[in-house]
Amino acid sequence: MRPRSSFLADVVDRHIEVFGLGEDELIFSDAKGQPIRRNRFGEVWRRAVKGLEFECTGPHQLRHHYASLLIAHGESVKVVQARLGHSSASETLDTYAHLWPDSEEQTRAAVGAAYGRSV
Repeated sequence: MRPRSSFLADVVDRHIEVFGLGEDELIFSDAKGQPIRRNRFGEVWRRAVKGLEFECTGPHQLRHHYASLLIAHGESVKVVQARLGHSSASETLDTYAHLWPDSEEQTRAAVGAAYGRSV
């Protein structure tokens, strides 16, 4: 099971309290409790986020938002790879390398700390 924050758990629990579970205990379903079909997902998504201060226009953009959030909070490429289900760290880096902070100063400080006293 992938980790989830207590915030997310609370949001999902509240959603279930308000809307119940759909067929086969689906958390998100259509008005009849049936699975949301792929050809209707965009419509369901737009209705769900209407009026919210939320700029993600669909699942693809939400996925990028999630990745950038993990990177901004210091997660490693391997963690981001695992959370997104990428087949390799290279795939993750090819897509998101520009979001990791530049660490030139950190690199200089590490070398200085390790060897600065012995010179």
